Amino acid sequence: MKFKFLNLSIVTFCIALSSCVSNNNNKTENKRSQAFERYKSSSLKFEAENKFFPTFKYAMVTGLGYFGDPKSDAVIQEKLKVYEEKGPQLVRLDKGRKKELSAAYLLRHNLEGFKENTTFRDPTSPIKIGDTYHIWYSKSWGVPPVGQKKGSKEAWQEIKGNWKRIYSWDFVSIWHATSKDGFHWKEEGVALEPGAKGSFDDRCVFTPDVLVANGKYYLYYQVAKSPHVYADGPHSIAMASSDSPNGPWVKSDSLIVVPGEPGNFDSKKVHDPSIIVKGGKYYLYYKGDGDHNNRKQFGEPFYIGWGVAIADTPEGPFVKSKLNPVVVGGHEVVIFPYQSGVCGMVRQGPELYSLQYAKDGLNFDMVSHVTDVPHAGTFFREGNFRDIDKYPANFPKWGLSHGYRLGSKEAFIIRYDVNFRKVNK
Repeated sequence: MKFKFLNLSIVTFCIALSSCVSNNNNKTENKRSQAFERYKSSSLKFEAENKFFPTFKYAMVTGLGYFGDPKSDAVIQEKLKVYEEKGPQLVRLDKGRKKELSAAYLLRHNLEGFKENTTFRDPTSPIKIGDTYHIWYSKSWGVPPVGQKKGSKEAWQEIKGNWKRIYSWDFVSIWHATSKDGFHWKEEGVALEPGAKGSFDDRCVFTPDVLVANGKYYLYYQVAKSPHVYADGPHSIAMASSDSPNGPWVKSDSLIVVPGEPGNFDSKKVHDPSIIVKGGKYYLYYKGDGDHNNRKQFGEPFYIGWGVAIADTPEGPFVKSKLNPVVVGGHEVVIFPYQSGVCGMVRQGPELYSLQYAKDGLNFDMVSHVTDVPHAGTFFREGNFRDIDKYPANFPKWGLSHGYRLGSKEAFIIRYDVNFRKVNK
């Protein structure tokens, strides 16, 4: 649903307020609603006056969960015809998305073309080396997820391939894929597997992001160990490096970002790393999660948020900012550079569906709303992670995220083209 902010609403508000004042002998003259105070004290502007208003067009890609060809797929084409006639009744949750995607979600999810009992999700920011795009992503497979009580307790290497997943993103490894056009992808194989039993990553390595710096390649990724109890964690962030996008990858000996102290917003888990280079420093943004039974921050009820850890080199050490959490809410970290600052798209929490911007990378302020935030969205960045203080960034043009197959707990990777525009009055 798209919300429209109209000047007429302000006129109506002012008339109503004036009437209220006159009817109550000026007793309410200085009172304002909480919503009005929020508007007055922030830089949130009307949609018609704001250049930070993104729109998305989603599209199927092949090779990352879906292995058919939407254009030559007779079933999809037949269903598209139905969609054209009865689209509004079919899309519901996917209202506004590209027709091919919506039709595939709702009408194609249980037919051939999809990889059964396999999840592809959480792609990195695409990078381009020569004429080839590269991404890394989380991949898991096995019998359909069975839940916390019935799931396997062993480590990844102990029962390799013979596990019972708790969730669709359990027993996860990191895979590599390439493409010439960003639509047709080829899996190049596994890049990183979980470690030996007892290591900090013996259950899962997942939700990666990639950095190109100093002639090397770095993967930052989330890790979990067995037995995997999602609510309790711990989840941490590790790193691996390589001289080539094709590997081999050498894991760091130790974790680079770990959960915080009890009572902190990130006391149980730090995950979803995403990297920005700014002012010669490396800003690693992450989602923090705390005690599910007593979620508080600074003594106040708190559910979830984003933090940032900063380092002078890609290898670290990464030091958490004293301003954490820098974003309240958010779920997956969806960020991209713009000019010399950082944009974040928030789709969970008290400021859900907001687009936020921090010129310094730390102090985020709402600048607009967004109606269709991609799940775990990442963006292709021109220049492959150049320092944005030296090379101010333009708005990104496209990216990747994951979608979910209806009737299944599995996910597959999709593409979106994004347009940032100033809406005419």
